[in-house]
Amino acid sequence: MQKFTAGALVALLCGTGATGAQEFALSYGGAIVSNYMFQGSTQSNDNPAIQGYVEGSYGQFYGGLWSSTVDYPDDPDFGDDSLEFDLYVGIRPSLGDFAFDISYYRYLYDHSGDCCGEFQLVATYPVADFGEIGGEFDYDPEENTRWGELAGALTFAQVWEVGGAVGTDFGSDDLGDGDKLAWNAGVTRGLGDFASIDLRYYDSNYEAGTGVLGLYFDF
Repeated sequence: MQKFTAGALVALLCGTGATGAQEFALSYGGAIVSNYMFQGSTQSNDNPAIQGYVEGSYGQFYGGLWSSTVDYPDDPDFGDDSLEFDLYVGIRPSLGDFAFDISYYRYLYDHSGDCCGEFQLVATYPVADFGEIGGEFDYDPEENTRWGELAGALTFAQVWEVGGAVGTDFGSDDLGDGDKLAWNAGVTRGLGDFASIDLRYYDSNYEAGTGVLGLYFDF
């Protein structure tokens, strides 16, 4: 599931706030990553993944489709799936210096079909002129699962960013003893106006840590 993992805080720093002009806009992009990670766990069996999205927005309101290749060889429910599709709608309002992103995501797969959906709330706040801090809370009412995350990033020399995030499932995924804890930290380098490269380390108390290299494009 996509949500706000690798490269997502970069997108927030590039402009999560409300749009002043009430006009329709279309954005799209893609990524090539060495491993598709979600909450500290691989979604591509530690193999590379190809991802892409298209999004339409009108003022603060938006909706779109995000997709990625996946690989779950030992999963009884998703073992035959090779593609994930995330349909989403939301609104991005602001209040003073706070920027918010309130959305609903629906997750579908090429073989198993409609999986599940969840509501997401993301809030960010600028740190002087050199970064942002933020938080996220996700809730799936069907499965009664939750995820909370705190993130931060610092920018310098206009094209560099260093940041990371730490999150927990509050024990709602029922993975074993205790809550799942996952974190990531990395560095991003902007490549012109439309691309960036990200090197990030992911780890959790349920899986071994791994490094991920990603190349991202946004238009």
